[in-house]
Amino acid sequence: MADKRVSPDAFAALQARFGQQSKKAQAYYTVMHAARGALGGDDAASAWMERPLDALAGKSPAQAVAEGREQEVLAHARAL
Repeated sequence: MADKRVSPDAFAALQARFGQQSKKAQAYYTVMHAARGALGGDDAASAWMERPLDALAGKSPAQAVAEGREQEVLAHARAL
């Protein structure tokens, strides 16, 4: 049976990637929560998250969050 240990460098890289994905997911759900409250439900908030908006330079809120612009998107969601 071959030794299947993960090297410390590979493990650190996995941890870093997980941390980045976790932050993106947390940002997405924070914005989604604000949109859901402003728009009255999950369906409306989901549609808003995927629709390109002029206020976000033609990007959807989901795209802008993925680019790290979550504070800008969150401010826009709270202003709905």
